Amino acid sequence: MQYFPAGSVSEDDPGGEAELAVWERLKDAFDADERGVLYHQYPIFDKGGHRFDRKPDFVCLHEELGLLIVECKGYTIDQIDYIAGDTWHLRGISQDKSAPLEQARDQGFHLQQFFRQERTLRDGQQVKIPMNVLVALPNISRSEWERRDLDAGPAAPRVILSDDLTPVALRDRLSSVKTFDPLSEEEFDAARKVLSCGQPISGAHGEPTAEPTTKAEHYEQVEKGLRGLDEQQQDIGMRIAPGPQQIRGIAGSGKTVLVAMKAARIAADPDLDDWDVAVTFNTKSLYDHITELISRFYQQFTGEEFVEEDSNVEIIHGWGGATTGDGVYRRVAQETPGADPLSFNQAKEKFGYDPDLLDVVAEDVLETGNIPTLWDAILIDEAQDFEANFLNMCLAALDENNRLIWAYDEAQDLGTLTAPRPKRIFGTDDDGELIVDMSGSYENGVQKSHIMRESYRAPREVLMAAHTIGMGLKREEGAVQTITRADGWENIGYEVEGDFRKVGSEAKLSRPDEHSPHPLQNVRKAGPFVRCDWFNSKNGEIEWVAEQIAQDIHEEGLDPEQIMAIPLGPNAKGHGHYILREELEKRDIDINCVWNENNKTFAKPGEVTVSRINRAKGNEAASVYVIGAEQIKNESYLGEEVRRRNQAFVAITRSRAWCTISGIETEPLVSEFEQVLGDIRKTDPVVTFDIPDSRELDNELEQETEDLEVTTLSEF
Repeated sequence: MQYFPAGSVSEDDPGGEAELAVWERLKDAFDADERGVLYHQYPIFDKGGHRFDRKPDFVCLHEELGLLIVECKGYTIDQIDYIAGDTWHLRGISQDKSAPLEQARDQGFHLQQFFRQERTLRDGQQVKIPMNVLVALPNISRSEWERRDLDAGPAAPRVILSDDLTPVALRDRLSSVKTFDPLSEEEFDAARKVLSCGQPISGAHGEPTAEPTTKAEHYEQVEKGLRGLDEQQQDIGMRIAPGPQQIRGIAGSGKTVLVAMKAARIAADPDLDDWDVAVTFNTKSLYDHITELISRFYQQFTGEEFVEEDSNVEIIHGWGGATTGDGVYRRVAQETPGADPLSFNQAKEKFGYDPDLLDVVAEDVLETGNIPTLWDAILIDEAQDFEANFLNMCLAALDENNRLIWAYDEAQDLGTLTAPRPKRIFGTDDDGELIVDMSGSYENGVQKSHIMRESYRAPREVLMAAHTIGMGLKREEGAVQTITRADGWENIGYEVEGDFRKVGSEAKLSRPDEHSPHPLQNVRKAGPFVRCDWFNSKNGEIEWVAEQIAQDIHEEGLDPEQIMAIPLGPNAKGHGHYILREELEKRDIDINCVWNENNKTFAKPGEVTVSRINRAKGNEAASVYVIGAEQIKNESYLGEEVRRRNQAFVAITRSRAWCTISGIETEPLVSEFEQVLGDIRKTDPVVTFDIPDSRELDNELEQETEDLEVTTLSEF
């Protein structure tokens, strides 16, 4: 049995004491090994107030009991005057009428609409998941209820009274409404995925090919069907922290999804209508992706279309500009006395070129000391793209709750593969206390910091190749960067053998299936998922890549927009825009060079996407081509090899299934990549490497876990 507590309910809230009492009793009524899930205040809302006025108090899905909607009321017997049909007439309180059963039914019907979309969960137009509704009245005893004859007649409401709030009695009461056979395993699993809000992140509905042979048919296994959010993802996405919150995770763990889910959750909740919320990011091409995700979740929560202009959530770029419109920096600078909003070119003219120019202008605004309160919450995706001054500027623009929610990818910063701890970002006050303390949980149980181990985007083979190459674990001269503690590796989903105190001894990394739950993970016929080919000339390499892309389209059946090419190095535009375009045009294939087009649009129907690494961040494709791998050894490019390897890591992890790496034959890089492929292509892949001396690393990737707690839902 899984339990998901409410984001914020206290005994001081109207009916809060009654709700919390019933929540504890409901949890006691089930055994740990039962197949079921119980939510307190499941997030479905009626923005118009016509069907149901707020989120249901309790939603339970159970393989034996089906779908139960339980509405909780803290009424005493004296506060109920009489009941006529679905209408309860009240006295002595602010409400004079209530319809708890009608409210619960409407909420259940809303959920069943989503069940109806899944073939597994319908029989014709009938939903296979039966629904029953009850009203919990913890302040009324059965004798009081019966004395008023409220249990008389066939239309008497189904209620849970104070006498029912023992584990055995409550389970008996819940079971008494059952009028059907148990759900099948397939039906329960599909319904659970729907309740987890899996539909907004799932691909096209429908059945994938039964016996796939082509890449397109295999990729249907990824795109089609219903994907559920795991326990940790649901806990993060459905609950709104009362203060700052940090979400850290491995590439492909769903952080963007959770930022979007939180934003939709806020936009949907009538209780939060007075909030002003910004969702921001640095990669311009993420705008459409984030907007679409928020829209999908909003539809799930409300049944209505998300219209940004009519909501309290705005989706804006970190800086803002001619093509992106408003931005967080631009807005703050406009509203801050003594600050002037600068464009990129104006900032470059004033401060000189700096790779972190946004951070420079953010510091300029911070130094005014006049930043006003502009938002109640700011949600930041891909926060590793922002430096400390920008994050502090955001914090200064919030109200006293400091509700800054930022999602870091543990390895997508093109300068480093680690995320700085809050102490280094926000610092300490005059008394030495942390300005932003991310340890532990809030009083309502919401975790302040999360580390996410599971990677859903790519098969294990792709992720292990990306880490091994990105860190140089098989590099002839030894790793350029690595995690130097076993618990750090475990926090990103690896199992480790080796003693990191013994420099030069062997370490072994493996990744269990449960931490890489990709639909093609164990489909050997779909592989290999990573391949590498080397050439004597750049023209020969590009010509070969164009031919492989043509095969993906014409023979393997992939759509052009499911393919992305990422040229590395200083001449990426020449290799990608000119040479690759020419070769693909010979094969009647159109390309979308994203640096020449609308900054908000990344993939275009019918066109292969070609992107430099900075624009590729945060985006993904079924088949990714990483061109120019020899640039890893180009000492004149980006200075440090660690930065060049970080770019390779980001490029490889854009893949949702297949990654093809190519380059000019360069030793010892060729031998290194052969060793990588040899390790990761085994049935049970294990990467071995020599434990380095941390003093010789270009970058030590400590996971900095002392101020974090890995979420375990058993705590609730």
